[in-house]
Order: sequence, then structure tokens, then C-alpha cells
Amino acid sequence: MARIADPKKMNNIKKAVMECIVDYGYSGVSIALICKKAGVSPGYLYRYYNSKEELVEELVDSEMSTIIDNFISDINSSATMYEAGYKIIRKLFMSANKKPMLAKFAASVVMDLRILTKEKLNKFKYVLNLAEKWIELGQRTGEIKSNVTTTEVLTVSFTIPFSYLSFSLELENNKKFTEKDVKRIAEICINALK
Repeated sequence: MARIADPKKMNNIKKAVMECIVDYGYSGVSIALICKKAGVSPGYLYRYYNSKEELVEELVDSEMSTIIDNFISDINSSATMYEAGYKIIRKLFMSANKKPMLAKFAASVVMDLRILTKEKLNKFKYVLNLAEKWIELGQRTGEIKSNVTTTEVLTVSFTIPFSYLSFSLELENNKKFTEKDVKRIAEICINALK
């Protein structure tokens, strides 16, 4: 009979993974470090995960899926590229006000290409569709130039907001993001694609 995981221990493990990736980067994280921070034995963790990669991948999959689902919803419900960007950034920043560690983790994942490998991005094939939809919207409204590529859109739409979020949370303790922050970063993203 399979053992049922202790929800508190599993939550501690996930929290430890986030903190370790934020503090040490993906390459600096080990099972031993995660277990020490989570207060569990390596044996306990290995009952549920075969490796650090599997553990991190599960957490990244769930967090990135939520972020990307929000992006799709916001693009589909927007009349302009700026409006879509504003909605996406607003959700990201307001969520960071409530859960700063989760926001730092998301920023660390987005900025660390060892975590978001080509294979991982291919798993989220709709990320490319998302970029293409955003490009179509921006070209239809005249907000961006006609030769913008999906790589440029993904670079701008992920790097600028997540970098700003990460730097702000790191440099300004207890930073609370405002509508002014959201508007400014949305403007910077659109301007970067003109």
C-alpha cells in the first residue's frame, strides 16, 4: 500500500525549493540543501521524487502554467497590445504584493535558462502561440512594427517585467507595487517593440 504524503512536509519541500532557487540559483540547489531547509530527510523526499530535476520541474510546470494561462486570457480579452500587457503585468505585480517569495521564484525561473530549456519551452508550445497572438494584436492596432519576432516578444514580455519585479523585491524591502509601476513597465514593454 502506497504511503500518503504529509501535506505540511510537501508544502515545506516546495517552499524550500523556491527559497533555494531564489537564493542559490538552479545550479546551486541540491537535494541535501532542500531537505535541510524543509526539515525532511532525503529518504522522505526520494519517496515522491526521483531527482532534484523532477522536483523542480513539477513546481515550475505548475507555476508557469498558471502564468501562461493568465497571459492567454489577458490577450484574448484585450483590444490593444498595451491593454493586454497592462493586465498581465498588473496580475504579476499584485500577486507579488501578496506572495513575494512566489514572485521571486517565478522571476528566477524566467531568468535562468537552465530551468527553461528549449525542451521545457516546447512543452509549453502555446507560449509561441501566445507571442504570435500578441504580435497579431499589436500589428493590427499599429502599436508595434511589422518585423517583430516571437523571440523578441518573449524576451521583452518576460525579461522586463520579471527583472523589474526581482530587482524591486531585492532592493526595496517590503516593496508594494502600485498602478504607477504597472503602467510604467507596460509602457516600457510596448516601447521596446516599436
